[in-house]
Amino acid sequence: MYEFDWSSIVPSLPYLLDGLVITLKITVTAVVIGILWGTMLAVMRLSSFAPVAWFAKAYVNVFRSIPLVMVLLWFYLIVPGFLQNVLGLSPKNDIRLISAMVAFSMFEAAYYSEIIRAGIQSISRGQSSAALALGMTHWQSMKLIILPQAFRAMVPLLLT
Repeated sequence: MYEFDWSSIVPSLPYLLDGLVITLKITVTAVVIGILWGTMLAVMRLSSFAPVAWFAKAYVNVFRSIPLVMVLLWFYLIVPGFLQNVLGLSPKNDIRLISAMVAFSMFEAAYYSEIIRAGIQSISRGQSSAALALGMTHWQSMKLIILPQAFRAMVPLLLT
């Protein structure tokens, strides 16, 4: 019977910890940017201005229909070359980590936007009507009344 040789782990521990740190950086960045961009997409999708709502809907549907591995490959292979050619970055610049962060952020934003949109729609219309009756603009009522209540209901879904 084969037994795993645990002694080979100890010399590799610094590399494993470095990988853990990089993974945590990518994860935290993707979650924060994904929630922020997802919130903007959700508000855009609920907009009465058709082109803005259409853009958000198209973005969400495209990113939700493409596998994450494909998005990562696109951003790993295409974006670095694009940035180096268009922005004039040196090929020596290593932007693989940035490409991974952008890919994860954009992909997760599509999923977060649907969660946030559902949370916004779960708040009764009376809340926004009351805010508008008090003289608040649509954006003020969204920022001060609707989103805080919606985020409270969305926390369990956003953390999964």
